[in-house]
Amino acid sequence: MRGLGAAAICTGMLLGLGAAPAAAAPAPSPTNPVTNKDIKRAVKELPKIVKKSMRKTGVPGVAVAVVHNDRVIYSKGFGVRSTKTDKKVTTSTVFQVASVSKPVGAAVVAAAITKKEAKWSTPVSKLSPQFQLEDPWVTSHATVGDLYAHRSGLPGASGNDLEGFGFDRATILERLRYEPLSPFRDTYSYANFGLTAGGEAVAQAAGTSWEKLADKLLFKPLKMKQSTYSHADFVKEKNRAALHQPVKGKWVPYSKRNADAQAPAGGLSSSVSDMARWLRMELANGKYAGKRIANKGPLNQLRSMQIRTAPTSAAATPTKGYGFGMGVESDTTGRVRWNHSGAFTAGASTRIIMIPSLDLGIVILTNSWPVGVPEAIGEYFADYVEYGKPTQNWLKYFRTAFAPLTAKPDTIFGEKKPKNPAPAQDLAAYVGNYANDYVGQASVAVESGGLVMRVGPNGVTRLPLRHWDGDTFYYQAIEMPPGYYTGVRFSGDGSATSLEIEEVNSGLGVLPRVP
Repeated sequence: MRGLGAAAICTGMLLGLGAAPAAAAPAPSPTNPVTNKDIKRAVKELPKIVKKSMRKTGVPGVAVAVVHNDRVIYSKGFGVRSTKTDKKVTTSTVFQVASVSKPVGAAVVAAAITKKEAKWSTPVSKLSPQFQLEDPWVTSHATVGDLYAHRSGLPGASGNDLEGFGFDRATILERLRYEPLSPFRDTYSYANFGLTAGGEAVAQAAGTSWEKLADKLLFKPLKMKQSTYSHADFVKEKNRAALHQPVKGKWVPYSKRNADAQAPAGGLSSSVSDMARWLRMELANGKYAGKRIANKGPLNQLRSMQIRTAPTSAAATPTKGYGFGMGVESDTTGRVRWNHSGAFTAGASTRIIMIPSLDLGIVILTNSWPVGVPEAIGEYFADYVEYGKPTQNWLKYFRTAFAPLTAKPDTIFGEKKPKNPAPAQDLAAYVGNYANDYVGQASVAVESGGLVMRVGPNGVTRLPLRHWDGDTFYYQAIEMPPGYYTGVRFSGDGSATSLEIEEVNSGLGVLPRVP
């Protein structure tokens, strides 16, 4: 099990990396337009909403900022950065924002388009000659926009498994060519490394790295001094939030998450103070403090629906879709919302919502794995703005919706452990090297009386194997707390002829034995 790939939970993908589904039943449209008084009332409710959400879930730290009419009208930190230190969250506390990296990164691309480095319609292969997908025609036609809209046909989990094994960005992008593709431009599939390929291509066209491009075109002009797409820069921050997971009933900093490999899709770290500057720029259609950061054209394209994400047979259901790195939907009042969620199961959960017709935006950053807190806070706030009261119990709704994502597994390869497991063969039967083009090499050896599998570049990721049943074993899932596991299955009588790694996607996890 991989921390939601980078994951990343994204707007428009119900449960399987999605957030902010529509209310169970449409709320009544407001009888009056939203006034400044309505927004002030909603802001006044925010501390109560946040504290209640924290109390009911135990989430250790939350930071929130609200912008309206190009001003920050609310900004506050709640709880602690780490349950080990109890140091307080402030508005300057830096959080890993996970997939909220995508809409921020899309603004970087819009700024690069403004500088005429590329267009959303530019084929990626023209910017990055090494770019290759399984289908040569798709390779030559897939644009920056296709990859940012998740409509390239790449499976959603593409590359997430390789990232967990320790491979770098260049290697993972090179191996996307082995992924089977769904119909091009007809399939929405939320792929972190597909989007990363688009961002990387734009940076390559600009003659720089993604990290430097973001700093030059967005962070410096907006004075976002605590924002970076570099994990090394994040860990230098003294006022940073630790990632938290539940271990033995308590929220603790158990795992860490370096998302450099998929930086454009999930590697951003920032504070609510910095994020509020970005929200102001978005709502001002590319301007900040009188300076043009990005032109309206590329910004409007990224915030326009490029593909539907929630097709439905219900005629009156509000429309939901995805732009270029941004969730786009209409709410039950008919107002358009731009939004995105992000999460690492290693311990982060985030949310942004903008209602452009109200010139209003909110950002919520938390330091826990996904239990629905930032999504619920955002929906409660929007309800108070538009309806004057909550339309439903959003925290309960999202906790139920996200529960399957963090549920402990009880099967390996879809089967529960039998009461009387078949014995393994002599461990020497499994020892050896296995490889395929996608995963590379996996080596299996006996250490201290048990099997150990090593994967990743130079075998950097060491995974002790425990017996499950017969020739099937399991290991502790990467970046997950105790009790989360995934399987390895050997095939062949006597000396194993192949192994299969359960968490490798798209059927690419079968590795034949090699000399």
